[in-house]
Amino acid sequence: MKITNIKGQLRRKNRFSIYLDGKYAFSLDYDTLSRSGLHIEDEVSDADIERLELKDEYARARDYLYTLLSYRGRSEYESKKRLLDKGFSRGVTEEVIRDFKKKGIIEDRRFAAEWLDSILLHRPLGRLRAEHELREKRVNEAVISGVCDERFGQDEEENLARRALEKRLTVLRNVPPDTARERVWRHLKNRGFRFDIIQELCKEYFCDHIE
Repeated sequence: MKITNIKGQLRRKNRFSIYLDGKYAFSLDYDTLSRSGLHIEDEVSDADIERLELKDEYARARDYLYTLLSYRGRSEYESKKRLLDKGFSRGVTEEVIRDFKKKGIIEDRRFAAEWLDSILLHRPLGRLRAEHELREKRVNEAVISGVCDERFGQDEEENLARRALEKRLTVLRNVPPDTARERVWRHLKNRGFRFDIIQELCKEYFCDHIE
């Protein structure tokens, strides 16, 4: 098969349509086309086309993942899932993830630490809830344990719980004390704080003991 035309696409400036024997056959991005060395009048085989399309898919998957990561960090699992959901093949997805890990662009320990720091700044959580949310992102258990050990000492978790409690109290100003106490207890439990921390804070703020 002979390349009879290479034409830039109007709507996607970075992509070029390749025509074989007068008919549109496939498209490539600019980088893949440049590296291929293809020119009009060149002969290409089915194997050549398959190889070029795989390189083009890799480039599209790579660029898509770079775009996702520019918005926020993601775990290895999240990154892989987004690529597969976008329609990229498993082989290309695995290759892109492997290359990003080699370059240190995807690294679950750094992701877990940065994610947790950001969450704790804006939404105080207890260790139990933090561990649960990181597990949902398929972060390795050893990584979860290490990151949480660094951020959830007794004093640190109590301070986080106190922040969550005081913030909750601002919306419970006109609620009867017994009801407010019950709602605060439930709120802190849902946020993943330990029983003993919740109990001590409720005793402090409500002068009572909750069994």
